[in-house]
Amino acid sequence: MSATGEKIKERTRKEASERSSTGAAGGASLFVALRKILSAHEASLVIAKNQPGDYELTAKTLGANGKPLFFGGVRTSRAHTTFYLMPLATDAELSASVSVYLQRRMDGKSAFQFKTIEPVLFEELATLTARALESWKAAGKLG
Repeated sequence: MSATGEKIKERTRKEASERSSTGAAGGASLFVALRKILSAHEASLVIAKNQPGDYELTAKTLGANGKPLFFGGVRTSRAHTTFYLMPLATDAELSASVSVYLQRRMDGKSAFQFKTIEPVLFEELATLTARALESWKAAGKLG
């Protein structure tokens, strides 16, 4: 394992220990933390939904179905909070760059499920989201 992988593994282990001693993060704060990652890119995208427990960003460009292209979102359910990042479904290079630690949270090709706030993984998710936006800009999908 690389030095970076060991560092991530150790930080994740330490944060899990801290969570267990202080209690898991509440659903609302988890939603807010994940929404913050996406909302940093609102200037380049369109806010399609912004309700408690449901936040979506779309491109200005219309897809084949005549609707704006869905870029990403955050949705809270009873069991977990899901972070959606659609560029992962179509960009193999971007998808391949996801760490094994973040892959463990994946549900399908473009969704990540969380039950607690995980700062190390959220940092990676923020970087991944910025790269996804750049990928869509380069592909002319933002409009």
